[in-house]
Amino acid sequence: MKKVLLATAPKEALVEPDGVGGNWYDRTDTYMAWTCAVDLDDRLSVSCPPTGLRFIKHNVPDVEILEYPTWQEYLDALHAEDWDMVGLSFYTWSTPVAIEMAKCAREAGVPEIWAGNYGVLSPGIDQYFTRLVKGAGEAPIHQYVYDKPLPRVRHPAMLGESGFRGMSSPVGYLYSKRGCNIGCTFCSTPIFNPKEEAIFMEDTYAALDAYRDAKVAHVIIYDESFFLTNQLAEQVVDALAERELPWICLTRADLIRGRIPELTDRCMDGAIVGIESYRDKNVADVKKRDDVYNVRQTVRELIDNGRRALGTFMVGFAEDTIEDMQYDIEQLSEEGLFACQLTLLTPFHGTRLYRQMEHLIDEPDLSKHDLYNLVWKHPNMDRTEARDLLAWAQRRVNDPDRIAARLKQEMKTKVRKELARRHAERQVSPSGSPS
Repeated sequence: MKKVLLATAPKEALVEPDGVGGNWYDRTDTYMAWTCAVDLDDRLSVSCPPTGLRFIKHNVPDVEILEYPTWQEYLDALHAEDWDMVGLSFYTWSTPVAIEMAKCAREAGVPEIWAGNYGVLSPGIDQYFTRLVKGAGEAPIHQYVYDKPLPRVRHPAMLGESGFRGMSSPVGYLYSKRGCNIGCTFCSTPIFNPKEEAIFMEDTYAALDAYRDAKVAHVIIYDESFFLTNQLAEQVVDALAERELPWICLTRADLIRGRIPELTDRCMDGAIVGIESYRDKNVADVKKRDDVYNVRQTVRELIDNGRRALGTFMVGFAEDTIEDMQYDIEQLSEEGLFACQLTLLTPFHGTRLYRQMEHLIDEPDLSKHDLYNLVWKHPNMDRTEARDLLAWAQRRVNDPDRIAARLKQEMKTKVRKELARRHAERQVSPSGSPS
């Protein structure tokens, strides 16, 4: 049996000291990145474990993993054992630090150094690693450690924490399938993992039971596009509803439009939908499967049914001017979204968008390829103007007072439901007849 150490980038690389608006943020905290231009006390927060490493550890239990270690913890671990292989999980923006980690592993005498996660799409990294693993890593690592195929992929229970203004609650993360082959030109997933491998429902049930026991506020479904495989999604929703677990999913607007009242009855808490732009030409250029009018209708349907409407929105398409974007952001701020991830249009390596824009890319520092820095020659704005625009947009759209009001309303609704449930129970005697 091989001895394997897997690690993420160290904490020093995960905290960005000069984020959008000049404020620091933790890259492992999804909502903090969304709202880093907002004052620290008013930022949303939702922590997430490294899901890829958690899947590997659950399916290959004899590997050792380091989740968000310090540099020193990583160096200490390198010399604590005679490792057969060290695997590093990293994104494009953490490629430079992953290269340094690989060099340290080689200096420590580690014979096999593997690379995983979306950073494997970064150009020129082959010389630093003995193997680049695209897609889910548990099958190749199982084969390496035990010298036999992985019979099936099992889903771990993965807990994080959601917070705002001093309040916090646990959340659970779930995949009904991993991978995506839809083909939006800006998205790296169809290049990294196009297989769309489904999780066995038996393992889904086990994860959901753990989340129910942990009394999570909601389950976040991390599929790239939930409901795209309809039968599987319906089974997952039924399982969530049976356990009375509120849930939020990532999905395409057209896949839930017209269904939100019904899904609300099945414990839907909200959805994250790709809005991306308020200009149909921009949406068509990146091969989105919907138009602006219908996406906005879906957002309004979510809000009208009291659900959390969350979105993603890209700033800085090639034909957009600063004035265009200011106008669009003002409209976005009026939608009433619970929160929105605003990013700069970024051509990631390997995507069709990258091939279309390669001649315009002028930022050699891969640490800047993080969705929050302009890395190509935009005809209507420079890098400073783009960052300033993004900071203003974050503050304009992610209004902390609206978030607070929304959370207060959600709390009132939950209290009313709980009181109604208790009242109904008191109306029934132990024998089951009305008291």
